Amino acid sequence: PDLCSRPIPSHYIQQGSNMRRSLLSLLGASLYAGLTLALTSSAPAQSVSVPAGFTPPQVFKNTNLLRNIDITRPYTREIIAVIVENISDKPQSEYYVPFDAALAEDVSYVEARDKKGPGGEFVVAKVDAAGDSDTKYYQITFTQPLGLGEQLTLQLAIGHLNVMTPVPAAVGQVDKQFLRWTGTQYFASAYVTEKQKTKLKLPTSEAPDYTKLEPKSDGTSDPTKAGPTVTYGPYESVSPAQRGGKEVAVRFEHTAPVVKMYSLSRSIEVSHWGGNLAFEEQYHMTNAGAALKSQFSRVAWAATNYYNPPTHAIKALTFNLGPGASDPYYTDEVGNISTSRFRSGAREAHLEIKPRFPLFGGWNASFVIGWNHALSDFLRVRPGGEEFVLRVPLLEGPKEPVFYDAVDVTVILPEGATDVRYESPVPVVAEKRYLHHTFMDTLGRTALRLELRKVADEHHRKELVVAYHLPRWAFLRKPFVMFSAAMTMFTFSWVVSKVNLKIGR
Repeated sequence: PDLCSRPIPSHYIQQGSNMRRSLLSLLGASLYAGLTLALTSSAPAQSVSVPAGFTPPQVFKNTNLLRNIDITRPYTREIIAVIVENISDKPQSEYYVPFDAALAEDVSYVEARDKKGPGGEFVVAKVDAAGDSDTKYYQITFTQPLGLGEQLTLQLAIGHLNVMTPVPAAVGQVDKQFLRWTGTQYFASAYVTEKQKTKLKLPTSEAPDYTKLEPKSDGTSDPTKAGPTVTYGPYESVSPAQRGGKEVAVRFEHTAPVVKMYSLSRSIEVSHWGGNLAFEEQYHMTNAGAALKSQFSRVAWAATNYYNPPTHAIKALTFNLGPGASDPYYTDEVGNISTSRFRSGAREAHLEIKPRFPLFGGWNASFVIGWNHALSDFLRVRPGGEEFVLRVPLLEGPKEPVFYDAVDVTVILPEGATDVRYESPVPVVAEKRYLHHTFMDTLGRTALRLELRKVADEHHRKELVVAYHLPRWAFLRKPFVMFSAAMTMFTFSWVVSKVNLKIGR
């Protein structure tokens, strides 16, 4: 389809009463009540305060720990499975995970759950200690306290951003790209670990350099490598004082580009009159991979398109807009970009875009995409007709691996919306509420802006829930404004027509 111009949503073409009646059939009062109760607090708990010099009490021990580190993406994802045992004579429910203060700034998320038991997801909170400290902590609160000698299989998921660097920093246009990951041989725990092992999953089996430690007690080498997996350990009796142990590094081939979004500004506009939900996203993107060591050759680039080899340049991105998406557009500061393709079906809708030029390491690009959805797919209403719950994806983004330094999500609600509450699947750094002014508004539309930092693409499609109150009379505000404007114009015309502008008789 032709994406040369931004589509205009079909606002003001439906009667508010008809739209409300169609929404009433979507959900009963019981589901709405449950959602409203879940939104009594604006955002999930983000931090707990502790005194200066805080050290977790030694009330647990880790009997066995397995750390799996996935470095196939532009960021690392650690999955730690650990058997936790209470060694205190009192029930305990607070487990602490330490991080080096320098690395804690690039932690995207920490998630915890009961891997084998009925505990489900655990509450995770960042610990704020008074004063400066070399160690930062996250607190995990178990659903049920552990008694003396009781065990629990805890599974942690930790995302780290900005932990890989290209080595060498510059390569040729058709050369291979290698990245280096730097970490520690141990998982730094706040408790004694009786036995642990670390496994690294690489994107390919080509890893020319990795740190080799002293042979293990049985004489075997440490680490061992099998295909794309590098294994350090097992190690026994690791104390908290050893922290992460020795520093280890792995240099490996990474044929894909390292896609990093400096910032993403995502706007979601709700129109009750048009029955439409309009999305717009503004991206500032860079390739954080290896730079070119010589000038870019358009001839060499065109030649590679014939056999399409793996490349570390960003050639294209594919966005999953969800089923029912319509009217997409793709622009930048210059104007419309025609190198895009939109495919829509009953189960999915994809927008494939190509930048104006391939992006090699250190190259930047900014662009805007937008599309529309039927509001009825995302909005639910209580049978009273004045309380609404909006459930939308917090992020959508490209299907290629990517991470974000800063994300701003703005939800623009109808004019007259009050009592706005929300629930975010990730911690919110800051929020702002203000009035957004657009066509034919009087006081302005209620807008909610959420600021997020250090976000990984694993949060794509997770839902942001926004509840608000919109009285029935608010649906009449815009028709009243239009009627008043028309009457004012006609009255002014009538008055002017009655003025006698003749000279003399």
